[in-house]
Amino acid sequence: MKKITLLCFLIASSFAFAQDNWTTGDVQLGGTNYTVNFNINPTTDVVTMRMVGPANVWLTVSPGTAAGNGMGSGGEEAISFNAGGNNIVQSRSMNGGFVAPATDATNAWTTESVDTMTTPGSVIVIATRSQNSAGDYAFPDTPPASFPILWARGSGSAYIQHPFGNRGGAIANMNVLSNENFQLNSVRFTISPNPSANDLNIGIFHDASRAYNLEVYDVLGKQIYRGQLTRDDTAIDVRNWRRGVYLVKLTSDQSTQTKRFIKQ
Repeated sequence: MKKITLLCFLIASSFAFAQDNWTTGDVQLGGTNYTVNFNINPTTDVVTMRMVGPANVWLTVSPGTAAGNGMGSGGEEAISFNAGGNNIVQSRSMNGGFVAPATDATNAWTTESVDTMTTPGSVIVIATRSQNSAGDYAFPDTPPASFPILWARGSGSAYIQHPFGNRGGAIANMNVLSNENFQLNSVRFTISPNPSANDLNIGIFHDASRAYNLEVYDVLGKQIYRGQLTRDDTAIDVRNWRRGVYLVKLTSDQSTQTKRFIKQ
C-alpha cells in the first residue's frame, strides 16, 4: 500500500512541476522589418531569442521594460546586435536618458546563428541565455499578464545613441502566449521522440473547425518544412535532416507555440 502511495505521489509531482515553454510570438518593433521573439523553456532554463531586422545596423531590445525616456531609466537589461560590427549578441545595461547602453562585464548571451542570406537586406539572429541570468531580466516561468519591450535601432553600424524616431516601445500580443502546458484550443501539443534520428511525431487533438499550421526551422532561421495538421497525429521523416537543433512551430487561429527538436 505504501508503494502505491509513493508511486502516486511521484506521478502527481511530475505533473505539478513539469512546465512547457512559452513564447511572446513575433513582436513588431517599429518598421515592418524589425521583430523579436522570445521563447522561454523553464524546464531547461533556456531563453531563445530570434531577432529579425535590417542588415548593417545595430539593433537593441530590452525585455520587460516599458517605453519611457530614451533607453530606459537605468539598470535595465539591453540586448544588442551589431550587424556591421562584431556580429554577436551582447549583454548591455541601460544608462538612462539617451545614452547608449554600456557593455556588461560578462556576456550572458550566446550567439547561435546569424543569417543574412535568407532575406536579402535583413539579418536573422538567434541567441540563447539562461532564463535567470544574474543582473539581467528574469523571464518568468509562465506568461505574464503584460510583456512590454523597449527597442531601438541605429541608422548605421556605429553603436552610438539611437537616432530620434528609431526607438519606441511595444507590447507582446498575449493572445499568442500559451499557458504553462501549452494548449492550443485547450489541447496539449507534443513532439516525440526528442531527440530522434528517424521520425518526428506531432501530437494534438485535431479540431476540424480550425486550421493547424506546422513549420520547422533550422538554427539559421531557414524554413525546412511547412504543412497543415489534418489529424491527431502526424509523423515527419527526418532521416535526411542534418544533425542539430530545430525549431518546431505550431500555429492555430488562437495561439502559437515553438518547441525545440534535436535531430540525432
